[in-house]
Amino acid sequence: MTTTSRTSLELRVQVHVADPIGPSSSTHVYDDRAFASPDVWQRLGALSLDFGKYDPWNLTRGGMLQRPTLFWLSPANQDSPTAKSGVYLSATYASEFTKLSDISCSATAVKPILLSEIILVALSESAFDLAHRLPAEIEEWFCRGSRLIRQGSKYTCHVVNGFVEDAYDQSTDARYTFEVAISEPVLQGIARVGSTRLLVTLGPPNPSVRSPSVDPSSPIEDDVSIDEFFLAGSTLTEGKASRNGHGINGILSVNGHGVVSPPPSPPESPKPFTDGITVSFNSLEHVVNNGHDSSTTVYLRTSALAQMGVFDGDWAIAEGAYRRLIQVRTADDLLDSQELSLTSPTLRRNMAPNKQSSDEVRLQLRASPFGAGPPVIPTAKTATLARIASPESIDRSHQKSFLQSLKRYFAGTKRIVKKGDLIAVGISTAPTFDSIEDEDTKEDTSAVVEDAEDDDVQPDSLVFFVVTNLEYDVLPQSEDRTFSDSFLQAAMGELGCWVDPTVTRMVQTGLEHSIVPDMTSFLGLDTQDFCPSRFPMKNSTAYKKLHDFANAPLRENAADYGLELSVLLNGAQGSGSAELAQHVARTIGYHILKVNVYDTIAETENKTFANLKEHFNTATSCAPCVLILENVDAFAQTTQRSETNKEPAIVSEFRECISELSQAWKRTTFPVVVVGTSSQVESIPSGILTCFKQEISCDVPNEREREDILKAASEGDVLGADVSLKNLATQTAALTFSDILDLISRSRLCCIERTMKAIRETDNDESDAIHAGLVLTKADFDVALEKARASFSQSIGAPSIPNVSWDDVGGLASVKEDILDTIQLPLDHPELFADGLKQRSGILLYGPPGTGKTLLAKAVATSCSLNFFSVKGPELLNMYIGESEANVRRVFQRARDASPCVIFFDELDSVAPKRGNQGDSGGVMDRIVSQLLAELDGMSSTGSASSVFVIGATNRPDLLDPALLRPGRFDRMLYLGISETHDAQLKILEALTRKFRLDPDLDLRTIAERCPFNYTGADFYALCSDSMLKAMSRKAEEVDAKIARLNASSPILNHQYPITPQYYLSAMAEPSDTDVLVSSVDFEQALAELVPSVSQSELEHYKAVQQRFTNDAPAKRKGKGKEVQRS
Repeated sequence: MTTTSRTSLELRVQVHVADPIGPSSSTHVYDDRAFASPDVWQRLGALSLDFGKYDPWNLTRGGMLQRPTLFWLSPANQDSPTAKSGVYLSATYASEFTKLSDISCSATAVKPILLSEIILVALSESAFDLAHRLPAEIEEWFCRGSRLIRQGSKYTCHVVNGFVEDAYDQSTDARYTFEVAISEPVLQGIARVGSTRLLVTLGPPNPSVRSPSVDPSSPIEDDVSIDEFFLAGSTLTEGKASRNGHGINGILSVNGHGVVSPPPSPPESPKPFTDGITVSFNSLEHVVNNGHDSSTTVYLRTSALAQMGVFDGDWAIAEGAYRRLIQVRTADDLLDSQELSLTSPTLRRNMAPNKQSSDEVRLQLRASPFGAGPPVIPTAKTATLARIASPESIDRSHQKSFLQSLKRYFAGTKRIVKKGDLIAVGISTAPTFDSIEDEDTKEDTSAVVEDAEDDDVQPDSLVFFVVTNLEYDVLPQSEDRTFSDSFLQAAMGELGCWVDPTVTRMVQTGLEHSIVPDMTSFLGLDTQDFCPSRFPMKNSTAYKKLHDFANAPLRENAADYGLELSVLLNGAQGSGSAELAQHVARTIGYHILKVNVYDTIAETENKTFANLKEHFNTATSCAPCVLILENVDAFAQTTQRSETNKEPAIVSEFRECISELSQAWKRTTFPVVVVGTSSQVESIPSGILTCFKQEISCDVPNEREREDILKAASEGDVLGADVSLKNLATQTAALTFSDILDLISRSRLCCIERTMKAIRETDNDESDAIHAGLVLTKADFDVALEKARASFSQSIGAPSIPNVSWDDVGGLASVKEDILDTIQLPLDHPELFADGLKQRSGILLYGPPGTGKTLLAKAVATSCSLNFFSVKGPELLNMYIGESEANVRRVFQRARDASPCVIFFDELDSVAPKRGNQGDSGGVMDRIVSQLLAELDGMSSTGSASSVFVIGATNRPDLLDPALLRPGRFDRMLYLGISETHDAQLKILEALTRKFRLDPDLDLRTIAERCPFNYTGADFYALCSDSMLKAMSRKAEEVDAKIARLNASSPILNHQYPITPQYYLSAMAEPSDTDVLVSSVDFEQALAELVPSVSQSELEHYKAVQQRFTNDAPAKRKGKGKEVQRS
């Protein structure tokens, strides 16, 4: 029975682990099969549909996206009735899929996509030999039975009577395992013989230590991670040896990935149970399990629980400055040491309220007398909560939203709280039609929680509350209690109180000020921010400076030192300065008020002053707070020219606001840090600029920082095996923080376009592709990078690594050594220049046009893996005063940002002519030359500038400003002349024709000997291009003649008549009709028509210029660069 139409539905189901499952006669591999209980099968309304399952553990294991997995779904075996409703997986696959036995997932019906290409990695030489001997059998086995292929999965087979079969029996001697390295166009789908291209390669040797008796691909029944010291107190008698006969040191530990490895040696003496352990508390970045109460749960390793003498789910007591009850849970896959623990950011803060997020929190944990049962502690009669002042909590339009969230937090469950605890709830700041009518009441002291209604709007912000008071009755004591101290503390309410929504009356009143933990990523709010520990700019100098600056006001008595809490972040557009400020504020615990100065500026000055004053007052009300003023340079629009020697009114108003913040800090002890951002510091009014006492530069990220940004931005994506983030970081030189994020977004769009194009001619839709899983490949990044460069390049271009090898350069090999000595030596041996030796970074290539100066510069950049930045003279010119010189500065700044980099100035004589000889009214060219000289003088310094090399090319070095040729600037002059021997001409022809298909009878030496000695490299390029064009024309004439003969004869059966060239080439052409061979006749015809671009008289002139710079330079122009002659 089959379905005739696809069912579009999605429902929640419970996923269970059971093995064996399904009909015993099934030929499918259980890893791609799932079985539904009768009720679930009836709800799905289909018999053989694909089952898409979202893994909730991906969220806790580093992945930001929930990725589906496909299964063939069938009804469960009627002979083995299921005890639970839901979907059943095999234990073989479930051991790799999840650590839980029962999980809740979403199921929907999809159709698998036919894979176009699969690359298999043979995990052993015998498997690779099998694929080489039996390729057809391996392909038939792999595509058999509509097997669902998943990238990263392993498949094992064996040979039976010449046939390749699945290896179910683990005792089979000869077993061959393959792993799917790449599947195109999606992560999972089906393969079909004849339609799916199957490639097999031999994988690298596996260094893992494996047991000889256990195959790595065999399923592991028990997915249990037990610490090696859990049974350290036990002994192994001599009469009860282990199965492998090697004593206690030979006991094997099995992890959940099918790897069997010997454990480390046990400690010298067993660790007995102790009264408690001391652990370091760290904050979780995501919710581990929605079934655990994050306000009381602490995650530890199994060995830590064993040392405490408690079990998973037991209650324990945390002791530090305060005592409170916590519930311990095991999370061995999240922790590397038993001295570490993980908990929610709010619980970490509640246990150590005086500690900042960057400080280490170490507390002692000991067992409680309550075990896994509910603790015997008082139940609060009344709980009073106060809002923590923040931009969201003081906005009355959000009052209904955060009261509803507060109700949902306490509704339906009992929670343990203590006085002083922080509670974080998510709210939605989106505007609603409901509004708060009572605007006159400053505080709401009613029991508002009972009146609030549920709202399912997705939260996008946070509001914090603090428990200011708990009213409860002390529990009576019983004399037969053990652990009297712990029971006494619990009865007195010192370990916390229950808040029962059915009993406790909750009151929200008052407003408090406090720093708060970063809960944005933990609660999974709708935000684009990175997780705290993976913020890509965390290791930058700007981050460290700003963090130290913002952290200083929170120290004790900091307000007495009169610190100026204003800092300006200066960086290029898209450098991530605002994101940097927000992350620093969240890490420390500040509230954030983000203001765009452009939105502050109004039609009149008074309105602008009022808007500015309102923002500063709001920041004061939310202290401790970071006020981020984006685009501070926008204040330039408000600074109208007034009386002489009188500063603009906006400057005095801004200075007064800064002064009031300092006074409020001394009065309330809660600081407000003002952080301004700007990409044009020179445009900021001088009076505004002086209000910022500190300035931090946000430089363009270097290669290592770009790799960190790429890694963090693509964390939720599946990267193909051919993607190297390190190589991509090299190719993204000079891109800013925002540019790299945009590159990742573009690559995702390219991935979607590629996948949709692949399934366009099938009956699959977008939903099928999304459920099958999309993967970002190198081709996606290449296309995205090409589009990004075209988008980011401005009038002065964007640097990139060219693709020109020395094979493309002919006849210039003698110049190669001189250039590489100047460029490659500092890169390969920087220690030679560490003692102050100035390196030479300027090279001037001169000679006749068409001799390969640009080609040579690109070949140097390619061979040295340098970014190439080509600059044309007219690109630097601008009609506004000062902009031309600014363009020169931007060129060198971009080159420093993209270091190591080569700047190539083509036609340098048009950029830097002799000063004083120009007729321009404003002296623009003279200022450009002066700016160029100033930038060249800084190229020999240390740092990023030492990896920037300048190559200039000109036909007329006699027109250059003489100051350019002094040592330290363009001090290495190389003459690129024409080829003066036929052997040199032959090398050029061989380089230009290395991708041609040449006639076997063609002798390039004969062609070279017929060429005169005034041919430049460009002339030889024209000669080869014309020869290829003539060969193509000759082949086209031959095909036309053949078509004419066919049309002159009788019609050919099963072919159209008359025959057109398009039809002939698509249906009747032979390989010889499309093969174009360049012959000597083509070269002779092209040679007869070629006119040299440099005449003999012009060549004599260039030789005279060469002699002048060779012979006269030392005598007549002392201090000028020594020229090296190369022809």
